[in-house]
Amino acid sequence: MICREREHSFIMIRQHDHARLSGEFSRHMDSGPTRETTRWDEVVLGCEQHDRGWIPLDQIPVWNDAEEKPFTFMNFPEPAKLVFYRYGINQLEEMTAYGAMLASLHYTALVSHYGEEDPFCQAFLQEEKERQERIREQVSPADDELAYHRSVLELCDDLSLYACLNEPGVNKSEEQDWWKDGFAVGKKLDVTDHQTIMPEWTEPGMITLSPFPFREPVEVQLIYREVSKEKIQQSGLAEAYEAAEEQQLTITFQAAQAN
Repeated sequence: MICREREHSFIMIRQHDHARLSGEFSRHMDSGPTRETTRWDEVVLGCEQHDRGWIPLDQIPVWNDAEEKPFTFMNFPEPAKLVFYRYGINQLEEMTAYGAMLASLHYTALVSHYGEEDPFCQAFLQEEKERQERIREQVSPADDELAYHRSVLELCDDLSLYACLNEPGVNKSEEQDWWKDGFAVGKKLDVTDHQTIMPEWTEPGMITLSPFPFREPVEVQLIYREVSKEKIQQSGLAEAYEAAEEQQLTITFQAAQAN
């Protein structure tokens, strides 16, 4: 679950809904050095489905007593999280081996940042390394092709998380710290001339990017629930979440205006 706190409520976004935005972004990117006609479709599917391991976890959100707020993808207990990462990648591999390889590479990069020495992390990393090698032998991707597709997933994931974790229209100084200096993945892309991509909320329904990685403006629908803190106190998180109506925020991503 993705969650941001307001004075009287929590904005809660399912991980799979966030991933759908990632898939939508990928549809607007150039296929790059793709050598097989089917491979780009697998990249898009991998972006769209990379977080499907969270689907069962997000059906009933869990309250974090220590922090007095819902558990999120950032602080959910690691052993359980890794089990569901693996579960999701397994499901994705049944849809697309190449997409699963991209998701596996994406997750192992994340996991290696926060706990390589943990035995659960070590087991996960080893199993995913074996998966990656097996799929690599099966699909034989070119190195530049694979590197580009990994960067596409990283960028699309970052763009979606940026929209989910920040309040619409937030001032640059009050953004989530991760992206105050921009998306470093832009340095890996020809389309951005290997520059960091700087995002900015210019109004509640508009995010600008400089440089712009897409062919045209991209409009997405962010699905979320606003869950009342009072309702949580009265009936618990699970019931309060279930009672909250799904809402949509339309966000357009476009190129920043030249100064």
